[in-house]
Amino acid sequence: MSAQVRSVAKIKIFIAGFAAFAMFFGSGNLVFPLLLGSKSPTNWFYSSLGLAITGVFVPFLGLVAMTCLKGSQDAFFRWLGRIAGWIIPFLILLLIGPFGVIPRCIAVGYGAWQSFSEQTPLWLFTLGCVGIIWIATYSNCKIVDVIGKYFTPFKLGALALVIGGSFYFAITSQQGIVSSSAAVSPATSFKESFFEGYHTMDLMAALFFGVSLVHYFKAKENDVIPFKPTLIAMAIGMFLLFIVYMALVYLGAAYSAQITHLPATQMLPEIASIALGETSDYLISFTLVVSCLTTAVALTAVSVDFICEKVAFLRQKRQLTLALSLIITFIIALTGFTGIMSLMAPILTWLYPFVIGLTILNIAVHFYKRRKSSKLDQNGKKAA
Repeated sequence: MSAQVRSVAKIKIFIAGFAAFAMFFGSGNLVFPLLLGSKSPTNWFYSSLGLAITGVFVPFLGLVAMTCLKGSQDAFFRWLGRIAGWIIPFLILLLIGPFGVIPRCIAVGYGAWQSFSEQTPLWLFTLGCVGIIWIATYSNCKIVDVIGKYFTPFKLGALALVIGGSFYFAITSQQGIVSSSAAVSPATSFKESFFEGYHTMDLMAALFFGVSLVHYFKAKENDVIPFKPTLIAMAIGMFLLFIVYMALVYLGAAYSAQITHLPATQMLPEIASIALGETSDYLISFTLVVSCLTTAVALTAVSVDFICEKVAFLRQKRQLTLALSLIITFIIALTGFTGIMSLMAPILTWLYPFVIGLTILNIAVHFYKRRKSSKLDQNGKKAA
């Protein structure tokens, strides 16, 4: 193990790794893998590979890019010029924040909540979620510590019970994967899941979560960032995300006959109810609501901080910015999961590939400069 890794406490690396997983694994991560598995049961493995590229590997590249740039979003978007370099990240922030992913988290959580309390109106559930998010983000504390130490243990434990129990039941009960009447080829399944990974929006989230993760490792006395420990922590989070994705795509395939007629937000509750019994409704709802709220809390924290930094008249007005963000979140969440996705999908079609290109460009330029600098140092030593 390198000296750089040894200089950072292992527990700090694991806290950051678990926090990374908890930040990313939210609403879309629970819904889209199940949808993909149910649509193409016999090709579930190809579906999981396509999703792994755009839903795991590409977001990891985003985290790598932010690490290379020491957590600077300005440096990431510097290629676009001053005006576009402000507009594009602000648009991304609105999509992963109060106009998109945060209300989507609430909508998915509501779908789970309905599994045992159908009478709860959407507005009341949304109001409760907004209240919890407000309490969790009111003080400007270190979000990585809060999520890694407090939210993640509950989230991982509950997910392990629900997903693990459903997975075990599917195998031991010989829950066979039934071929769909409208079977598609492996290539088609791979392609569809590849583009479905855009909708997780995890690459865009990585550009904001990456700032929190990088700053978590930054030494207080200077701007030095331990490169390897930071990447190890991020890799731990992305590996956990990959494992859960694989399991969810398989569950969608194994239970496809029972869930294809259901709304996307109610698929996992139905699977868990079949596998674990109706008495598990409370556990299922708790799991999904906590999973969605964790991501919503993380996104709210980073979006509020970004807006306070970038919008002049809101600087030093964090509480006002937080209030405005949560009011917008409340209004958008009332449109439901389908309404939110209809708003986001057209924008993501062109914006996501563009951000992928910027990510690759930033990483390539960083390592090119690093290699060039290394060669100059070597030549200088030889000359001396």
